[in-house]
Amino acid sequence: MLKLKTIHAKIFFRYSILIASIIIIFLIAFSDYMTPILRSKSSQSMHQISANVLDTLDLEINSIYSTALKVISSNPVKDAFFKNTNDPAEQSIQVNNLASIVLSINGLMPNFFKLNLYRNDGYTFEYGNQFFSRFVDQQQLVQEGWVKETLNQNGKRYISPPHKDLSDPSSTTIISVSMSFAEVYGMKSNNIVEIEQKYSVFENIIKKAVISPNSDLLQTKSVYVFDQQGNVIFPYKDDVKTRETIKSLRDIALRSPSNVGEISLINPIDHEKSIGVYAQSDLSGWLVLLLESEASLTKPVIIFNRNIIVLGVIALFITLIMTYFVSRSLSRPIKSMNKSLKNLELDSLYPKKMSALNSSFDELEELNQTFIEMRDRLKESLEEVVSARSHEIQSRLLALQAQMNPHFLHNSLSVISILCEERRNEDAIRFCKDLSNILRYISSTNFNAVNLVDEIKHTADYISLMQVRYGELLEFQLNIPEAMMDLQIPKLVIQPLVENCIKYAIHVEPPWVIRITGKLLSDSWMITVSDNGSGFDPETIHELNNKFREIDGLKGIPEINMNGMGLINIYSRLKIFNEDKMIFDIKNNKAGGSSVTIGGLQKYEGG
Repeated sequence: MLKLKTIHAKIFFRYSILIASIIIIFLIAFSDYMTPILRSKSSQSMHQISANVLDTLDLEINSIYSTALKVISSNPVKDAFFKNTNDPAEQSIQVNNLASIVLSINGLMPNFFKLNLYRNDGYTFEYGNQFFSRFVDQQQLVQEGWVKETLNQNGKRYISPPHKDLSDPSSTTIISVSMSFAEVYGMKSNNIVEIEQKYSVFENIIKKAVISPNSDLLQTKSVYVFDQQGNVIFPYKDDVKTRETIKSLRDIALRSPSNVGEISLINPIDHEKSIGVYAQSDLSGWLVLLLESEASLTKPVIIFNRNIIVLGVIALFITLIMTYFVSRSLSRPIKSMNKSLKNLELDSLYPKKMSALNSSFDELEELNQTFIEMRDRLKESLEEVVSARSHEIQSRLLALQAQMNPHFLHNSLSVISILCEERRNEDAIRFCKDLSNILRYISSTNFNAVNLVDEIKHTADYISLMQVRYGELLEFQLNIPEAMMDLQIPKLVIQPLVENCIKYAIHVEPPWVIRITGKLLSDSWMITVSDNGSGFDPETIHELNNKFREIDGLKGIPEINMNGMGLINIYSRLKIFNEDKMIFDIKNNKAGGSSVTIGGLQKYEGG
C-alpha cells in the first residue's frame, strides 16, 4: 500500500492525475467532435436507405401495375372475359382462352402471386397456381372494403394493406394492386382487375435494402412503411395493439415541423431516444420511416472511449511501474542518508571514509556531500567541545580539591590546638608528623583520581590521628573486598565522610564506632561509611537533598560555607567524576547513628 507522503506516491498520483485529465479532456473533445459527425453520416445513410427502399418498392408496385394495365388493355382478354354464356362447355373454353391469353402476356414465370378479374355481374376469373372461374354474390362483393376503395378510384390504382388471402388454403399474406375498368372505353368502370403479390416479396425487398454492405446482418436501424391511409405495411403484425403503436410513429413524423424529413423522438416501441428520417413515394403514396437509437448512433464513440479508457488504465499501470523505479532511484539514496543521520552518534563521526551515494541525480549527490561536510564540521566542533569540557572538569576538580584542603586543615588545626591546650606535647608531635604524611597525600600531583587502596590508607592515617585525640573511645572497622582495591575513585571522598561521622558520633556515650564497608555491583561499586552517633537531623537531610538538587541544575561549582561543605563537596566531585551515573545516599540507621553511601561506575587505571 502506498503511503501518501512518500516520493513514490506523490509521483504516481501526480502522473496519474495528469494522464487521467488528458484522457478525460480528450474523450470529451472527441465525443463532442464525433457525435455531430456520426449523426450527420447516419442521417445521410438513412436518407439513402429510405430512398433505396422506396425505389425498390415502387419498382415492384409499378411492375404489378404494368401487368394489370396489360391485362385490361388486351382486347382478347376483354372478349373472352365479357363473353356471356350459360353453356358449361363454352364456359370451360372461355376459361382456357383467358388463361392462355394471360400466359402469353406474362409468360411462364409471372411477376405476381395471383390475378383476379371481377365482372359487374359477379363472374370471377382467378389465375395463379391454378385457374378457374366462378360466380360470386355481386351485392356481397360490392360491400367489401377493398372493392369499394377500388371503384371509388374510378380507374386509378388502389394498393391494399397487407391482408390474408382467404381464398388461398394456406391463407397467404398478400398485398394487392387493383383498379376498375370498363368493358368499352367511355362506359362506366364497374369491373375490377386485382393483382396479388405475396407480402414476403415486399418484406424481403425492405430487409435487403437495410442490410449493411459489409455484413450479412441487419443494420441497427429500424424501418417502418405506411400507406396513405396510415396502415402499417412493414413490419406486418397480427396484434392490433402493436400495429396501433407502430402507426403512432407515422403521426409523429407527419406532425414534425422539420421540412427536411428528419425527426428526433422517443420511440414508443422500445422507449429509446432516437433520430429518424422519412420519405414518401409519389407513385404509391407509401411513407418509409427509418429510426436509429442515439445509443446505437454513439456506440462507435462509446467503444472508442472504452478502448481509450482501457489504454489509460494500462498507461496508469505502466506509470505505476515507472514511478516505482524512478522513486526507488530517488528514495534509496535518501533512505541511505536517513539511515546515516539516524545512526549519527559520537562514535559514528569517525568513519574511515563515507562512500558516495552512486545516485543518478546530481542534487542528491550534492546533498550527500553537504552531509559529509556537515559531519566533518560537527566532528571538529565536538572535539572542541570535548576538549573544553575536559579542561572544565579538570578545573572544577582542582577547585573542589582546593576547597577540600582548607577544610581539612581547619579541622586538623583545631585538633592540634586542643592537644596543646591539654599539654599533650608528644601526642601533638606525633599528630603533626601524621598530619605531614596526610598533607603529602593531599598535595600529591594526582588530582583526578586515586586507587581505592590509597584512599583507604589515607583514611586509616586520619583515623590514627583521631585516635591520638580520643584513644580507645574511638573504634574503626574496615570491610573492603580485595577486588575493590584497584578501583579508581575521586581523591578525598572517604576520609571526609569518616571525619563527618566523628563529628556527630562524639555527642553520644562512647565507644564511638566507625564502619567502612564496600561492595562490587555488576558495573558499579558502592562504599558505606556509618557510625553509632546521634545521626542527622531530619531538617539537615532535607536541606542537603535540596542542595544536591540545586547542584544537579548547575554547571559551575556552588558557593559553599564551612558547615556541610564536606558532603556537598564529595557529591559534586562524584557527579563530575562519574558523569551523573553516581550513587549518593544519606540516611539515619534504625539502631542509631547515620550512614552515607557513595558509589559510581567501575573504573580502573589505564581503562
